[in-house]
Formats: sequence, C-alpha cells, structure tokens
Amino acid sequence: MNGSHTMNRLYFTIVLRMALTVGVIASLVGCAESFAVKREAVPEEMQKQLQAQAIPASEIHQTQIGASNLRTRSTPPPEGVVKLPMYYERGIPYLKVSINGHKPKKYMLDTGATMSVFDAEQAVEYGMRTVPQVRPTMSGVLEKVPGMAALIQTMQIGSWRLENLPCIIRMQRTTVGSGILKEHLGISLLGVNMLAKNCKYATLDFLKEEYEFGFTRSFPGPVRKHMHKTNLSMKHGVPTTLLKFRKLSWEAVVDSGSVFGVQLDRRVAEVLGYKNGGWDVGGNYLITGVGGAQTPKEANVRVLEFKALGLFGSYYPFAQVDVMPGPSRLGTYLLEDYRLTLDFEHNVLWVEWG
Repeated sequence: MNGSHTMNRLYFTIVLRMALTVGVIASLVGCAESFAVKREAVPEEMQKQLQAQAIPASEIHQTQIGASNLRTRSTPPPEGVVKLPMYYERGIPYLKVSINGHKPKKYMLDTGATMSVFDAEQAVEYGMRTVPQVRPTMSGVLEKVPGMAALIQTMQIGSWRLENLPCIIRMQRTTVGSGILKEHLGISLLGVNMLAKNCKYATLDFLKEEYEFGFTRSFPGPVRKHMHKTNLSMKHGVPTTLLKFRKLSWEAVVDSGSVFGVQLDRRVAEVLGYKNGGWDVGGNYLITGVGGAQTPKEANVRVLEFKALGLFGSYYPFAQVDVMPGPSRLGTYLLEDYRLTLDFEHNVLWVEWG
C-alpha cells in the first residue's frame, strides 16, 4: 500500500482510502482497457460432467439440500478452538482447506459472501455432488450470476471437519482478452455461513496473520492494547455493522472479500446528499468478483470525503469513502490494520489494534 494510507491509533483517527494498486484486485492480461471482458456459460461438456455427479433423487428429501439425510455435520477439535495461519495475499485473506480428501489448497475466506462458491472446473475435479434441479441465482456486486447447488462431502480445516457442506457452483465464466491471450478469471471462495452456523466466534487477526475459530468456547476477550466494540448483526446471511454520518446511520457489510476500504452504496450516498460530487477513479485494472469484472470507469467509482464518519463505535475524521456498485461494505484496506472478531454468540464486533 502507498504512504498516503496513514493511521494514528493513539487518537483514534484514520484516513480511509481506496487501494489502487494494479494486481491487488485484478487478474489482467495486459491493460484492462485494451481487452474486452466477457461472460460465458460453462462449456456443455463440463455441464454434462456436473450432471453425472448428481445426487440420486432417492437420497434427497423434497429435493432440498437442508434435508435431514443431507444435513451438514460439524466435528470440531476436542479443545473447542482451532487456530490456523492466514495467507494474506494481494489484499485478500486466504484459508487452506482440504476438499473431499484432496491436497489442501488456499481459498479466499469471504465474510461478504453467505455461501461458499466454486468454479465448475473445481466442482468436477473434486467430485462435488451436485443438485442440478436447484439453480440459485447469485447476486454479485456487479451483476447476477447463474449457479447450481452442490454438496462438499468433506472439508477439512485444520483439525475441524465438516461433512455435507452446501455450496454453489458458478455456472458462468468471466474471461479477459481473446485468442491466445484469453484468460479465465477463476472465482472460488469460502462463505461466512459455515462459520456463523458452527462457531461461537471467528477471529481474523490481520496483524498476526492468523485465524481463530471458537466452537464450544465463548470469545475470551481482547488481547491488544486498544479496542473498539460495536453491534454485529447477521443480515441476509452476512455480518453487518452500523456506520453513521451526521444524524443518519446505515448498515455496512463486514467484507473480507473486498480489497477496498469503506464502500458506500449509491443509494445511501444519495440519501446522504451525495448523488453527485467527489472525484472519479481511473486506472488500468479490474474490479473482479462473482458477478464478473469491470474497470473503475465502467463501475463509475468515485471518492467522497467525510469530515467525521461513525465507525466501530467511534468517530473517524477525514474519512475517504468509495461510492461504487453493491451494498455498503468495509473491506480489507481498512480491516488489515486490526484484529477483528465476529462474536456470533453475543452479536458483537470486536476491533483491536496496538
């Protein structure tokens, strides 16, 4: 990150900016503005393979993944807590997991996504059991994407084992370029639902680059010198907290899958009196996600500055926020300076530093 990202922890001040580093949120084949971004259906041959991996109708009660015979089983370690390394790469936290007995691999841990999502290629490679008759539509930040329901037979996360974990297979590809320069932008991630349903708390310690998941133990409390705490709510399956400006307040998703800082919903920006204004963001990189990819210009990203933003139960002066597609969110350009705990048991968001 550049030197303009400054924070004074002692006086609880912060300057929140958007990360503009090429490659942090982009998978590029050359200059983003020189290559067309396309959305393509999963190849027919691969769709046939997914159909061949379908769960027999006799095993599905009323064709619902949540049926009793397909219910997710969680086996936590005897000590009731697990600590795992965080692989923090290009502004995104990754977690190493083993799927269906395969060699452990790093996947993005995305608290801004309810369900885990995988590309069709990985679903075939790992032999995920599919439910082709269930076709959910995923609402990505940039657009909606067709999906197919599936089950991961086993997922091993350190000493924590999950069985029959529901997920969604992405039935659309995002490609950049053409010909020999054509590149498929793979999008696979672990959603927050598996934590919220099975853990009392989940700590993302960006300072130590470590995860801590508590199963039978409550959150033991802060360990850093400074701390804020505020309310945490699970809305639409993702963790949210309140932001405030002047006399208005709104919900923002705590989103470890976004490399930006404070992101403002366009509708919220209009309510706050910022339908227009701010300064536009350019750059030859792509904003990528489940819903596809766009350049900042295509996404109409602009930056506003608030004199005082209510955040984490305190106020932060001179906060720069990014108006962009999708809901209001708090991304890793902000979160990376903290030890962050989602206390699902008590509905509290703990933010520590120092």
